[in-house]
Amino acid sequence: MISQGPIPPNRAQLPSTSADFDGRFYFTNVIFLVDGTLFRVPRHPFAEDSEVFGQMFQLPAPEDTEPDGSSYEHPIHLDGIKKDDFRQLLKVLFPALGKPESQPQTLAEWTPVLKLSSMWEFELVKKVAVEKMQSFEIDPVEKACLAKECDVPQWLVPALNEIAKRREPIGVEDVEKLGLDLALKMAAVRESLAVVGRYLRVGERSAECLDFTQKIKTVLAIEVD
Repeated sequence: MISQGPIPPNRAQLPSTSADFDGRFYFTNVIFLVDGTLFRVPRHPFAEDSEVFGQMFQLPAPEDTEPDGSSYEHPIHLDGIKKDDFRQLLKVLFPALGKPESQPQTLAEWTPVLKLSSMWEFELVKKVAVEKMQSFEIDPVEKACLAKECDVPQWLVPALNEIAKRREPIGVEDVEKLGLDLALKMAAVRESLAVVGRYLRVGERSAECLDFTQKIKTVLAIEVD
């Protein structure tokens, strides 16, 4: 369970003062256990910027128990998360803790930021990740999968259009990544080429100059600008 609200230090441990504690800018720490590694970080962005963690921190702790995240003995367990992926997210949440070059730099570093910010509903971080990843060349199958997994609708149809135009057919690996239903629909899109002229010939498929956007929208029954 998670305690509610920031916990100021015990006044008995501080010099005598009549000052109040600022409820927004007095940060407490929270401790996470991720992939066998403990992380002790300011709790504020997790409580304020994430819908998921914000709701967790509002839950009252059971009586006579130490709240999760309040000590190394009682950390918040983030099961199934890789510590290196979590570090990339922390770089974005706490940019002042590192130099500019310590921020995520590559597609491999920004991808977990997008996935974790989407899963934990860090909307502003997710927006930054999407913008940063626009400058990278992403495999269209991977981009379509990210669009579905992380709810980035503006990526989906353009990525599927690239899959429809490519020379290589839909393969087993594509099916494993896209899922059978979407893979079959994309196979149907690729087969929708209209015959122009009187002659057909056997040879390498060439559709790089074609635009399958409208056909994709029709087959998938979606409306994407």
